[in-house]
Amino acid sequence: MEQKFELRLLSLQWLETLPAEEDLCAHGQVAARLGGCVLSDEQNSWTVSAAALFLLRTLTADHTPEHPVGEQLLPCCGHTMWPNETSEDVLVLGCPNGADWWVQHHQKQVQLTAPGGKSVLIPFDAYRTQVLDFVDQVEAFYQRIAPKKAPADAVDARGYELFWAEWHRRRQQWSR
Repeated sequence: MEQKFELRLLSLQWLETLPAEEDLCAHGQVAARLGGCVLSDEQNSWTVSAAALFLLRTLTADHTPEHPVGEQLLPCCGHTMWPNETSEDVLVLGCPNGADWWVQHHQKQVQLTAPGGKSVLIPFDAYRTQVLDFVDQVEAFYQRIAPKKAPADAVDARGYELFWAEWHRRRQQWSR
């Protein structure tokens, strides 16, 4: 039987062009599928730290063209983190490249829709489990290294601090 939704980390790494303590973003390959529609595989590398935060946001909010939780759920880049003057959520910006799908909540189910219209309906609990597994793997990757070097720019440093504050606030809602 075909799995309706798959979200799985295939690899995790830091950029090779920076010392690990200076790369604030975790990168990696991700398998993402809706039914038979492949959204991402080992051919692409994404900023999985930004992806994890965006996916956490989809546990409590829809991600639609009209109200996105981020530029894409699997962004190519997510290196700019700024304080948000209108919300306690951090602004995470990057480039326009990435893999995306829409997430809409319907009672105890989630409808996931790929570009082109392929759609699956799955139990919210099954979706939440895959998202939290993804998030926890990314956070464990950060915990295995020495602490990151804070950015020299005060706004960038504050943005990075707010990134983790939002991450932990959202993750704690779903403590197992």
